[in-house]
Amino acid sequence: MNLPLVFDIALGLIFIFLTLSLLASEVQELIATLLQWRAEHLKRSIENLILGQGEQDPAYQEFVNELYRSPLIRALNQEAKGILPRFFRDVVHGSGSVVRSVTGRQETFGGNRTGPSYIPAPSFAEALLQKLGIDGLAQQASELTLRQLCRERITMLERLLQSLRNSAGDDSLLAIEFESLKRQLIEITRDFKGNRIPLSLALEQAIAQISQFLDNTERFLDHNDQNYAIIRTRLPFLRQSILQKKLEPTIYELLEVVVRNDVEVPAELAETVQELRQRLRFIPPELRSNILSLAQQAQLKASNLRDGVRQLQAEIETWFDRSMDRASGVYRRNAKGFAIILGILTAMATNADAFLMVERLSQDTAIRTALTQTTDQLISQQFQRDNFPDAVGGTTPDIPTNEPGNPTEVPTTGEADARALEQNLSSVKDALGDVLGDIPLPLGWNSDNLRRQFPAESNRFLTIPKSLLGWLVTGIAISMGSSFWFDLLGKIVRVRNTGTPTKPSSSD
Repeated sequence: MNLPLVFDIALGLIFIFLTLSLLASEVQELIATLLQWRAEHLKRSIENLILGQGEQDPAYQEFVNELYRSPLIRALNQEAKGILPRFFRDVVHGSGSVVRSVTGRQETFGGNRTGPSYIPAPSFAEALLQKLGIDGLAQQASELTLRQLCRERITMLERLLQSLRNSAGDDSLLAIEFESLKRQLIEITRDFKGNRIPLSLALEQAIAQISQFLDNTERFLDHNDQNYAIIRTRLPFLRQSILQKKLEPTIYELLEVVVRNDVEVPAELAETVQELRQRLRFIPPELRSNILSLAQQAQLKASNLRDGVRQLQAEIETWFDRSMDRASGVYRRNAKGFAIILGILTAMATNADAFLMVERLSQDTAIRTALTQTTDQLISQQFQRDNFPDAVGGTTPDIPTNEPGNPTEVPTTGEADARALEQNLSSVKDALGDVLGDIPLPLGWNSDNLRRQFPAESNRFLTIPKSLLGWLVTGIAISMGSSFWFDLLGKIVRVRNTGTPTKPSSSD
């Protein structure tokens, strides 16, 4: 068997594998759509992320279902409008219901018939924080910090003024200035509560107003009777205490109040915290420990409570992305396993025996020539398309395309290669539809194939296992995917055409 014959047989075999792979991939995509595999796998992955492994209390399961009913996640599950889209959607939902009733599996989406097949990390993190009520509680905690500072400083100033008034015998001493200070502090608190200024600026403004009042008080003492000497000596120590900033709670302390019932709660936050605890009484233990660990990490990177909330969201996004990376690997492995099963079934349904196909291609010149010509025509058409700039066989990201002697070609990025390959496979499907009718493929359960596959004089104990093994080989080949075979087809054509002699020119 010479080398050109080997190349022709390989081209024919790869062309058949490509054709069957395209068929199997379409069937697998249809099944995945009907059964909502991606959306269901995503929901199961999020359940594992939040609930952990093993059997879980149904109440904990309801926590995940409620998270899925969040407006941020529900908005991702968009459905087309119209009679025809609704009909196909009902078919999809009905197919899923039939499969679940046959297999005995419970409803995946908690009362909903469908769910999103992709959830961005920011949407998940924000939905989880909304479920925990962290934003509202953080705002109340910051407001409480500001109010406590104002209340404590006002109390200290009242004691100072009372001492001054007792010494002077004047109950109205600095009354106007003190009332003005209280009004300014109330206005600062309103600005913060209305989200017009951040807490850091509100605290700075409050301290500045109190400091100005102390300066005015000190000037008053400097220009009055020596009876105030004792109070004047106390003023620097009082100023140091009054102007000391008050620390707000950290994001970890705030979350600890919500998810742990044994943590003491400030009286001003008791009602809100009690409401959150009641709403989150079925928060999964796995989530409790994970969210507190993430809060500890966020606390180390944050300078204040508001920054801590943002940093916690970033930590949740990273946690979610890492989990989804692992879930994607699981989904790919499961999809690969199903692809092998589907490939074997496709091989059996079409009687695509790999050994029989090699035998037919090596013996039947007409089939081999037809497949070779069709392959050359198909590849040459793809090279002429503007959306396929790479040379033959340069579609894989890890194989450079800038070969010596062709410096104008540069490797594309993996994303661009994948996009170009996907576009090419789409056009290959259209091209195959036009040429397959004219090619006598060595497939099917026709009498000619069966006569060659199971000769009358052959031993059945040998031919049947051989056919089973041939179907297995073809099934595994189909499961490798159409992109793999299309890429390999281009490389084989390139190697085969390298040795083709060029036609002599007229000058020769």
